[in-house]
Amino acid sequence: MRKVSFEFKNIDETDLKNLLESLVKCLKGNEIFLLIGNLGAGKTTFVKHLISFIDEDLKDEVNSPTFVVMNVYETKNFNIYHIDLYRVKDFDLTDIVGNGLIFIEWAEIKEFEGLNLPVITVNLEIGKDINRRNIKIEISNGDYLKRCLDNLGDRR
Repeated sequence: MRKVSFEFKNIDETDLKNLLESLVKCLKGNEIFLLIGNLGAGKTTFVKHLISFIDEDLKDEVNSPTFVVMNVYETKNFNIYHIDLYRVKDFDLTDIVGNGLIFIEWAEIKEFEGLNLPVITVNLEIGKDINRRNIKIEISNGDYLKRCLDNLGDRR
């Protein structure tokens, strides 16, 4: 399994939105996003902005699934599963893998090896100030996503 990674340093929310607006154009709806970062790093914000580019009507619906474990959002093309493993030590993805776009917050809690779908691991950390982030995106099984991010050029 070949992995490629991209780093975006000290970006603000506008930069993040621009990145996600470009990325969403490449999604097929079967990808798995593994989101890693400390509390307040921006995992839910990342998901909220990406989902709003998929379906603007969902912009105000997206919130952290910490207490409910999973939120499901329906779009005209595919379902979106937003999972939070912060309070859960194990979660079975069997029924949803391949059936829509999956976002997993606190993904470092569980091993996700051997997935044969495109996996996008997103590491978020606070940048030089509280309103900026350093983001590392690692892609497995998704050459089409690599080409998409390559086209971002000097935004990295």
